[in-house]
Amino acid sequence: MRTKWRDAPLTHKIISLISIFVSLAVVVLAVLQMFDVWEYAIDICIPLMGTVNLCQAYIQWNTSRKTAYFSLGTALFIWICAVIVFCVK
Repeated sequence: MRTKWRDAPLTHKIISLISIFVSLAVVVLAVLQMFDVWEYAIDICIPLMGTVNLCQAYIQWNTSRKTAYFSLGTALFIWICAVIVFCVK
């Protein structure tokens, strides 16, 4: 069942917009890292990718629980890896 944007709950709209803005930030930071404009951009980019997965888990929760669980698991995995990498540096 598809819902239209105007029929979606306010929290769903807010999470969707956060996901879009964070995804754009990930792309910008990845480009900055690739062109050596900012050496540590990837340190911010990695946890933001986990945040995008968490937003996707929230959005998918009512439509596909398996996808939501997978997104939640990948978000946790990304954050754990980011913490380990930051501690090793």
